Amino acid sequence: MRAATPTYAHAWTALLLTAIAGAVDGAGFLSLSQQFVANQTGNAVLLAVSLSGELTGRYDGLSPIGPLWSLLGFSLGAVLASFATRRHVLTSFGVPLLLVTEVVVLGLAGLAQSFTLSIALAAFAMGVQSIHAARIGLAGVSTTVLTGTLIALFTNLSGGRRGLRQARLQAGVWAVYLVAAGLGSVLAHAVSFSAVCWTAAAVAAAMAVAAFVEAHPRPFAWRP
Repeated sequence: MRAATPTYAHAWTALLLTAIAGAVDGAGFLSLSQQFVANQTGNAVLLAVSLSGELTGRYDGLSPIGPLWSLLGFSLGAVLASFATRRHVLTSFGVPLLLVTEVVVLGLAGLAQSFTLSIALAAFAMGVQSIHAARIGLAGVSTTVLTGTLIALFTNLSGGRRGLRQARLQAGVWAVYLVAAGLGSVLAHAVSFSAVCWTAAAVAAAMAVAAFVEAHPRPFAWRP
């Protein structure tokens, strides 16, 4: 089955969610002892390398604790979000449930004083976000794991007009992730990891409000 051509609304959603993931990932890598909270492929490598060091007595300064908590947090968030929306019930009374959950958990990650709890909560939020992106049908785009997006980009370059349209979105997702990761690291260095989490939560909250307004256009319509 061919992937649906992305709409403008889906394109903006993909770019904003990717920006959130990139900023939190960049900040987490800089502030949380070089741990990823969105890029779980990188965490799998970090976990494997650190465990091999533990088993062989090699000292390379890596600990399996951070990657393990990140993987567990991400997996738990993704599993719970998947079960919560197993019938694609993404909203309740027009409120986007997964986006609201992401806002709350990112806010808690910013408040957490524990290193491992910050990692687990931020990763949990990214797991929830990944399911939200999958449920709304962002074909060929993952907002947290970009290797598949890169492959889809190169595949779509030879796919005609529709393929090129999708390729532009996928290229944009890559560019946004890179820029957001850089900005997230700058903000984390200048202020704190908490500031990045709260900024990301604010962006997700704005998206949730926009989705709510879109679901309830009449109460917000202007009347002369």
